Amino acid sequence: MTITELLRGTWIIASFLAFINIIIALAIHIATSTNFDFFTAANLMIPEFGVLLIIGSCLMARQPLEDEKRYDEEGNPTKSWKYAIIGKKFLLASIFLLAFTGVFFILGLVFPP
Repeated sequence: MTITELLRGTWIIASFLAFINIIIALAIHIATSTNFDFFTAANLMIPEFGVLLIIGSCLMARQPLEDEKRYDEEGNPTKSWKYAIIGKKFLLASIFLLAFTGVFFILGLVFPP
């Protein structure tokens, strides 16, 4: 897996989560008959960032430190190494989600309700 594939995949995950947060924020504002603001979407992303960060770091903790333990006798990645790769994706997705949180916060400052 190249770095561009890794970044592209994690960017897609973070974008999907941000899109879902925008839809939820829009539904909240429609249901309460208030003006839409970007702060609601940014506030919804903060707990998701924390959950992704915790899950990603827990999965990365399973990473074998020695190269010999990352692959079995047949050359296939071990289960712990696969979990570490998934954890790396979660950690990068959490960083992108934090960046989206900052973008939506700045948009909330620029376009107040």
